[in-house]
Amino acid sequence: MNNTYKFYQNKQCEYFPCHDVADSSSFNCLFCYCPLYLKEPCLGHPDYILNGKGQRIKDCSSCTVVHRPEMYEKVLEELGRQDQEISINIWNLREQIWDRMAQIASWEQMEPEMHRQHRATAISSITNILEKHKYLYRLNVLLQPFAKECVREDRFIFGKQEIYCNVLERIERSQIETGYVYAFHAPLFEMEETDSLLTQYYLEIFQIACMDVVREWVQGYLERKHSVMSRHYCSPSFGPGFYGMEMAAVPKLLKLMDTEKLGIRWKDEKMDPSMSIVGIYLVSREDILSNCGDCVSCIGGKDGCRFCVNYHKKPI
Repeated sequence: MNNTYKFYQNKQCEYFPCHDVADSSSFNCLFCYCPLYLKEPCLGHPDYILNGKGQRIKDCSSCTVVHRPEMYEKVLEELGRQDQEISINIWNLREQIWDRMAQIASWEQMEPEMHRQHRATAISSITNILEKHKYLYRLNVLLQPFAKECVREDRFIFGKQEIYCNVLERIERSQIETGYVYAFHAPLFEMEETDSLLTQYYLEIFQIACMDVVREWVQGYLERKHSVMSRHYCSPSFGPGFYGMEMAAVPKLLKLMDTEKLGIRWKDEKMDPSMSIVGIYLVSREDILSNCGDCVSCIGGKDGCRFCVNYHKKPI
């Protein structure tokens, strides 16, 4: 092959080819040092070893992904990505999930015997499914950072996309440091025909409770991430259907991320799987978005609520 901007060989290099390959004629030296080394996950399939300090590091000696000519565009595409995928073990959050399920199902308002029956059915059925399908313990969340300049007086602007959000009129934008679009779906499992209606009911409540608890966990994670040098705050998650953003924003937000790798897509005018969620967090120097009952339940009417309609608009 001829040397081009996509392909380069240096046969005079004392290490050429620096990997054990059957045919070196198409070995691409353009990415001599793998630019994806610090990416987790990367495009390759590295091994991992422990160094002398006990640190877990990548061993890429058997990986030739970036040295294959056809991978040039994929490597550049990966370098341009800023999204982050975090994996959460929901079993570590089980107490919070049980508590949220209790709130949703109103266990405290039940008679003691009914309370015990419902709680036992819920916990046993969920534990059995998690033990049967251990992959359900892991829940992956996709985070896409965006600059504070994307936040305007009453909308978000991502390139040519405009997403209106009434709650932005109530916050002090000068305090915003950055933001994140997020997406994830609840644990997915098939209902068994033998499952009772009560069991099916609690499996669905479990999915909803997981989504609520994970959103709060991610909020705390982002606060910790940005508070290493100085105290920062992360807003509650907000997005389509609440905090003043219309449901029409769902496909716009999904397009900002590669949600396909989570198995989330926009299909037949709705998210698939149905137990999926997409939204936004804002990281700021001060607590700019306290829990406001009016904003939480606001579905984002075009005219806004009374506050938003009467809000004294300041220049963007």
